[in-house]
Amino acid sequence: MFWKIAGVWLAALCVLVAGAGVAAAQEQAPLRLGYINTAGDSGERSYESIEDALEESTQIELLDEGDVLDQARAMGLELATFRQSALREENRAEFARLMSEGNIEGLLIHDVFGGGNTLQVVVLGPQGEELADVRYNIRRGRIDQEGVMQVLREVFSALVPEVLAYREAQELERQRRLEEEEAARAQTDAEVEPLDDEDDLRAAAVARHRQQYGNLAPHLKVRAGLVVGQRMMRQNTNEAFEINHNTPLLGGGARVDAMVAIFDGGRAALEVGGHFDIAPYTSQFADEPLAGQYMRGGGQVRYVRGLGPSLKGRGIVGAEFLNATLAPNALYTGHSYLAAQLGVGLGYAFGELAELNLAALFTPVISGTNSAGAYGEGSFAPSASAQVGLVVRTFEPFLIGVDYTYQLHLREFPEPVIVEAPVSSRDQFHTVLISVGYRFDFGG
Repeated sequence: MFWKIAGVWLAALCVLVAGAGVAAAQEQAPLRLGYINTAGDSGERSYESIEDALEESTQIELLDEGDVLDQARAMGLELATFRQSALREENRAEFARLMSEGNIEGLLIHDVFGGGNTLQVVVLGPQGEELADVRYNIRRGRIDQEGVMQVLREVFSALVPEVLAYREAQELERQRRLEEEEAARAQTDAEVEPLDDEDDLRAAAVARHRQQYGNLAPHLKVRAGLVVGQRMMRQNTNEAFEINHNTPLLGGGARVDAMVAIFDGGRAALEVGGHFDIAPYTSQFADEPLAGQYMRGGGQVRYVRGLGPSLKGRGIVGAEFLNATLAPNALYTGHSYLAAQLGVGLGYAFGELAELNLAALFTPVISGTNSAGAYGEGSFAPSASAQVGLVVRTFEPFLIGVDYTYQLHLREFPEPVIVEAPVSSRDQFHTVLISVGYRFDFGG
């Protein structure tokens, strides 16, 4: 029972020790591991205890010790070479060859010395390099359950990250060779095929390359639709003065986005975008219905980087003007903001069905007013925005989109005109644009 539990623990360790950055950890093939006992009978009991734990793990393919030693001897590596540090270093190239030809990703060298009271496990990585020298105090050649777990924890903490990095490098090399072979085949075919076939091959190669980096291609997307939302503004002093303006928003909006330049071998692009929303409203303010208007417009320039077949990253710079007003009255007639936009975003494509876009923006206010200057000049305070957009592509070139935007502007007015104490304002906007549109593709 203990070794079954240990096996489960090892499976978890082999995955988790690689860290959160390995998105496909659960899809990793089992780690091909060799385990060699160099201590003979004096190390047999502790060797078998650790071997039992390794055999229970579904994330480890434990290779036959005899097969590994036979391969090693064929390369001139005797058991003494495994045991002695100086000989291992002297035969580093042969160990690298053993790992490569035997498809061995990790090799554990087991030894016991000090009268059977010290266990040593030397860890070799996938290229024959020594990664760790793990030692643990045992008694008369025996190791308890806690000791097994401690030793293996140290072993895999050193080994697993190196194996994953090695696999990634191997996969990149495999892809590079495939691309070279495809390019060579395309070149060979181009020499014997008519011009039309040459164009077809070039188009297919370009399409495959683009697919690897998110299918970046010049295009224009235009959408327009219904805007709904809510404004929640509160401004107050440390004394009894407070104003709240909470109003629903209902109006219209439009989005224009264009990918205008593709570069870096199709891996990156320059994208520009513009947006405009407007929503008139009537607010009950100080027991009086007052007409008002929400208006927002701006533009962005985005650096787009293809991170994979379905994933894109974005660096965003832009500017935006936002205005929420009320008809003239004695207390409050609205805020306006001219803000810069600096942020990052991610886009994920669900095949040809839809695309999800996320963005987080820092939006420092460059200039702005509060009630036409009645509260004085505003000072700098934090402002930010978050955006989530989903564009349905099933009916392309026709588009259906849903875009949510959250905006927060915090402002301080230290010298207001109409009250005697400094005023703080907190202005929040939640808006959703439900839109339809069209995509225009410009070709290669």
